[in-house]
Amino acid sequence: RAAAARGELRTPLPVGYLHDELGAVVIAPDAEVAAAIRDLFAAFAGCGSAYGVVAAFYGRRFPLRAYGGVWAGQLRWGRLSHARVLGVLKNPCYAGAYVHGRYTSRRTLDPDGSVHTGLVERPRSQWPVLIRDHHDGYIGWAEYLANEARLAANRTHTGARPPREG
Repeated sequence: RAAAARGELRTPLPVGYLHDELGAVVIAPDAEVAAAIRDLFAAFAGCGSAYGVVAAFYGRRFPLRAYGGVWAGQLRWGRLSHARVLGVLKNPCYAGAYVHGRYTSRRTLDPDGSVHTGLVERPRSQWPVLIRDHHDGYIGWAEYLANEARLAANRTHTGARPPREG
């Protein structure tokens, strides 16, 4: 917890970032990866929806870092999915922030006695560690918050309507 509070706890980084030889978080030197991530944020700024970003990337590859199995730690390229777009847009690391404790484990007990464990995202006010401007970001903190608000406004199951043409 002390290392996390200082922003020094090493955790797996999202695609587009690496730990340098001193352990600091830096933007990956791969220009193709950086361009793909910047294009994703530009596409979202242009269309305002995650599905619009998926459509803009149709026929293009997007990087993904594998965290287990044979491909552990390696960079792979594949099709960009809606879930992947949301994962990038909602990740505060891309805004240059260090976060620890964004998710918590929650256990539930069924009537038959079986226990289920799952991860639940905490509200930002309950994150134990949030260090803004910890490292260089692809976007700024204000843009991250604006993207988060746009995504919340796009959720149609809450009664809001997404932006449409015409």
